[in-house]
Amino acid sequence: MRADRSDRSHYVRVPAAWVAGCSDTGLRHHTNQDAMCLAVRDASGHTAILAVADGVTTAQGSEVASLVAAETVVEQLIGARLRGQATNLAFVHAFEAANRAVLDARDEPSACTLIAASIDGGTIAVGNVGDSRAYWLGDDGSCHLLSTDDSMAQARIMLGMSRDDAEKSSQAHAITKWLGRSATNVTPSVITHLPRSNGWLLLCTDGLWNYASSPEEMSALFTRTVATQVAPAAVAEALVGWANGQGGRDNITVVVVRIEL
Repeated sequence: MRADRSDRSHYVRVPAAWVAGCSDTGLRHHTNQDAMCLAVRDASGHTAILAVADGVTTAQGSEVASLVAAETVVEQLIGARLRGQATNLAFVHAFEAANRAVLDARDEPSACTLIAASIDGGTIAVGNVGDSRAYWLGDDGSCHLLSTDDSMAQARIMLGMSRDDAEKSSQAHAITKWLGRSATNVTPSVITHLPRSNGWLLLCTDGLWNYASSPEEMSALFTRTVATQVAPAAVAEALVGWANGQGGRDNITVVVVRIEL
């Protein structure tokens, strides 16, 4: 499989009126090593499975790894839902399958991070390995970081360091879990969220959250964005454009989902 820059330098996906994604190379990279996969079963806004992957920059072929991982995890989660498999087990098996797919995609295996979300009515389940993130942004003003990074910064936060200091510390963005080459633990952290109000689910790579990491910063950014944009595709593109306006030092992928209970 070969990733084509002309196809992935900047693209938008809109599988339904309530969900959209935008991915962009950013301003400092030559290729887009991010990928997304969006699958919607219910166009009215009740059922979807989504994934965002971020290729490890130092691993050759990571643009292939991210694409294969995102597509595989969505395919596997669709199958698990059809079989009625329990959520946690479904995510564990799906990430294991994505890891195998990354290892098999090239003669020289590459590596990537992966986050996936399953939306079923009013229930959101999120699983991740690495440091791509999921945020819930409620119309009631609530904002929750749903995912937990697998990174040195997160390890320091768990030891008591402030988020701001941890994310500015040495090797803050070094990841401690990933899929593919040399990975030793591909079991995702899984969380289920039951929104109490209408709102938005946001999945993104660090190309966005590097510039607005905390729930408070992301909430402020998102509130400003949706004040002028309504359609999910416009929101996703606006967030990508904002990240490029901050310097665009990494690939940027944003998936936004409008959830109304």
